[in-house]
Amino acid sequence: MARNNATRRMLRHRMRANGQGSRGTRAGAPRWLQVLAAVFGLFIISVAGAGIAGYGVYQSYAADLKSPQEVIAQNPSGGAQILDRNGKVLYQYVDDRSGLRSPVKLQDISPWMIAATISTEDYSFWSNPGVNPKGLIRAGLETLHLRTADASNTTGGSGITQQLVKNIYIPQQERYQRSYSRKLKEVIYAVELTNRYSKNQILEWYLNQISYGGLYNGVEAAAEGYFGVHAKDLTLPQAAMLAGIPASPAQYDPVSHPDAAVARRNEVLRLMQTRINSTIQVDGKSVPAADIQVNGDGTKVHLTNAAFYLATLAPPGVTQQQFPIEAPHWVFDVIQPQLEQMFGKDALLHAGLRVLTTLNLDLEHTAQTDLNRWISAFEDQTGSHNGALVAIDPRTSEVLTYVGSRDYFRKDIQGNVDNASPANGRSPGSTLKPFTYTAAFERLGWGPGTEILDTPITYKDGNKDFTPANPAHDFHGPISVHDALGNSLNVPAFKTALYVGVPNVVAEYKKFGMTTLGDPSQYGPSVTIGGVDVRLYDVAYAYTVLASGGVMRGVPRTNAANSGDRKLDPVTILQVTRQSDGAVLYPTTPDHRVQVQEQQIVKPQYAYMISSILSDPNAFCLTYGCGALTIGRPWAVKTGASQPFENSTLTGDTWTYGYTPDLVTGVWAGNADNSPVHNILSSSIAYRAVRDFMKDALANTPVSQFQRPPGLSDVDTCTPSGLLANDTCGRKVKNLLPTATAPTQPDNWWSSVKVDIRTGLLANELTPPQFIQQRFGLAIPSTITDPFQLGQAQEWARVLNASVQPTSGGAGDIPVRIDAPTDGARLLGIVPITGKALSPDFISYRIEFGLGNPPLAWTMIANSTTPQPDGGLGLWNTNGLPEGSYTLRLVVTDKTRGELSTFITVNLGPPGNIRVSPTFTPTATPASGGGGGNN
Repeated sequence: MARNNATRRMLRHRMRANGQGSRGTRAGAPRWLQVLAAVFGLFIISVAGAGIAGYGVYQSYAADLKSPQEVIAQNPSGGAQILDRNGKVLYQYVDDRSGLRSPVKLQDISPWMIAATISTEDYSFWSNPGVNPKGLIRAGLETLHLRTADASNTTGGSGITQQLVKNIYIPQQERYQRSYSRKLKEVIYAVELTNRYSKNQILEWYLNQISYGGLYNGVEAAAEGYFGVHAKDLTLPQAAMLAGIPASPAQYDPVSHPDAAVARRNEVLRLMQTRINSTIQVDGKSVPAADIQVNGDGTKVHLTNAAFYLATLAPPGVTQQQFPIEAPHWVFDVIQPQLEQMFGKDALLHAGLRVLTTLNLDLEHTAQTDLNRWISAFEDQTGSHNGALVAIDPRTSEVLTYVGSRDYFRKDIQGNVDNASPANGRSPGSTLKPFTYTAAFERLGWGPGTEILDTPITYKDGNKDFTPANPAHDFHGPISVHDALGNSLNVPAFKTALYVGVPNVVAEYKKFGMTTLGDPSQYGPSVTIGGVDVRLYDVAYAYTVLASGGVMRGVPRTNAANSGDRKLDPVTILQVTRQSDGAVLYPTTPDHRVQVQEQQIVKPQYAYMISSILSDPNAFCLTYGCGALTIGRPWAVKTGASQPFENSTLTGDTWTYGYTPDLVTGVWAGNADNSPVHNILSSSIAYRAVRDFMKDALANTPVSQFQRPPGLSDVDTCTPSGLLANDTCGRKVKNLLPTATAPTQPDNWWSSVKVDIRTGLLANELTPPQFIQQRFGLAIPSTITDPFQLGQAQEWARVLNASVQPTSGGAGDIPVRIDAPTDGARLLGIVPITGKALSPDFISYRIEFGLGNPPLAWTMIANSTTPQPDGGLGLWNTNGLPEGSYTLRLVVTDKTRGELSTFITVNLGPPGNIRVSPTFTPTATPASGGGGGNN
């Protein structure tokens, strides 16, 4: 102000110096004209200055303008979208900052939606420079209070391009603040975007970014969320309803305010009818609106009066706003933890991930149907209310189905519990037996023909005795691995675990993929019949190894594994991309495909040996009936049922696993709260569900065979040694064994040796000839020292009616001896018998006689379970027996050495007799019929 006053004084001083006064003493312009000229000059100077300044501001803003695609990629992109392998949506996480997004191309948006949006939001869009001049002026006058806002006007002041700018360039907290600088930035960005990009591109960005209320950002998310259709399939009334929402998303929410939404829709329809059927200016020419290209492929629309009228009468047709979810346990329990580990928890909500998983949604629905059908069929009679099903492609290790429970949303059955992979696992019944026998194949050289004794056994489990029982509580004596596994007999499997060693069995389970196992020392041999907790998911993965010839396929485990645990996991995610720009975030391989790794868990010969058993219909005859378990094509199947309750035979869980070279399926049936079920078998629900699902899933798949790998030989082996059968073998079996490890050593257990029958040891030069016997039996190697294995070897001898051959000799202390009568004595009447009956592992002794030498039959005199170190053994009443030569024999039964015996020859009849001493007290129990005849 001071500077301006000084200027005026200087001008007046110069005018006076030139003879000019205030009134003017010379001719010149009038005073008012001079003032007008001065004002005009100042205006021109101001406009020029503003223009220069404005140009600088414009260039400054324009220079900072980034591509919308770049900004969209950098900004929060919405919640992760989880898809099945065919691109079907399973679930979309809700971005708490920007809601649900599903970007689509302009050609994938209904022409009605495009026409409704342009008619409502920016009718001059196709021809304007990026801003709607009329709307901008109107909004500006309303902002300056120079015009009253018109509530009936529904098109807003900002055009489509300007709204796009606000949505992607202006921070959320600044969008609703009154700021001239922000408005100027919007206008400049809108004009600049129009100069740089096509109208179609701008419209596509806008339709994918604008909020349609609730959780839905973008037309595709809104179309699916409100109407359950894709954006390309929106009808006229649906499109009009969506196009009306952005003006006031809360007011026109079709779920919360359906009446207001319908009224708004009809306003949009009137705008469309008026504007689509009128003419507009494009490039200076008047063009019918119906001929305007409204998307990238040139589609045009025309709204007839009839279509308009019918659209105004259409019901809202809005579906539930809650976004649906498929395979919830798969999404939340399998995929989500992996995504959080790969990208962080925040990425699930804000990184705009598009996750293509391995799940086949069609097969998932099939699995749910098959499982639910059989649970419902047996639910009332069994009390089994829940189930789970997992299916894996063994060729790729890709998980195809993952049903964690019968119904995720049913609280009465604890449906939200993931029974396919419960935190602590569940008792698997007999379903781990194949892996126990695999360990026996690997470590012991067994094969399907190897025999085990299915006979009673009691095992000391801590301070308790545990006696395993077969499903039918029967025993079958010698039985092959083939029949024991096929019929799921518990006792042979229990004994196999003892043969292999429980730590080795547990190590085998871990190697095959069980991740819930702890310290092997805490388990006993019952691990193979349900005495351990595992997960359906893990065991199904383990069976893929058998289906794949001993190969485990998968991707490296990302979480820390315990020692001995598997190194691979099944493939569950095929690809992760960013929705905004399609960038592939996983896998980072050159071709963006998952690289499946392989690990040979067991040799293919061992895997085939197990599969050959489980796929043989004749292997199930004892338990299920021959040929009962079938799906009309070659497959392997294993069932199991658990009894995990203390002091109870109630069933807790039932299981079945079935597999072919193309598919592995596992089913668990039971209750999520671990409550017992009753009147149920593994074949009731679990087997039927696996059977039906395998049939359905493989209906269009060519039949595959379990191919016998090279390196297998049919070998005759000898029981119980497992060595190569020879001419002296007492029990030959046909076996299938790996050629490289098949036995080449002939059997040396079955042999013929000279035995001192008094000691049960090998005879030597001091043994009297009459006590030497050539005996054929089992020579158990001295290297077998394990009490269980030694006991089984001795039991084999008893079962096969074979003696246990001694491995050492020597006279030493003789356990059996007859002191009186003496050899060759002539006897009459009642004869006392004295001597010795005492062995290291004494069980009992008996005294018997027979006519002749050797006699044809023996008759019992006395027997006792009390050893006699030296004294009376019994009384022999010879009265009534015919005269002649008799053999008198003393036999001691020893637990280790078998039967030990000695004998003498005596004659009955005069002359001479032996009188009974009145002080003699026998310890033996006389046999009934003491002096009777021959048997």
